[in-house]
Amino acid sequence: MKRALAWVAGLAGIAALGRLLARRGTTSQAPAPAPAEPLAGEDDVDPAEVLRRKLAAQRSGPAEGEQAETLDERRARIHARAQETIASMRDGEDRA
Repeated sequence: MKRALAWVAGLAGIAALGRLLARRGTTSQAPAPAPAEPLAGEDDVDPAEVLRRKLAAQRSGPAEGEQAETLDERRARIHARAQETIASMRDGEDRA
């Protein structure tokens, strides 16, 4: 009985797959939507190029006048900020 049920389930799965593939080939293609109108001031601006410029500016390092922060300095700054947050949360618990 179990073997017959497995065969029926397998055949039903194969039939469903066949229907899906047959329907997939016969569906009509909808026309592609028209491209969006560019906003004012964006005439012939390639969004990919804008993103490339932003990425290049970020990769180039700190801007002039800014000094690169060492890893230890950054860790210390983040640790201090976390300690301040923890202290403020504990102050809030004391009041409640």
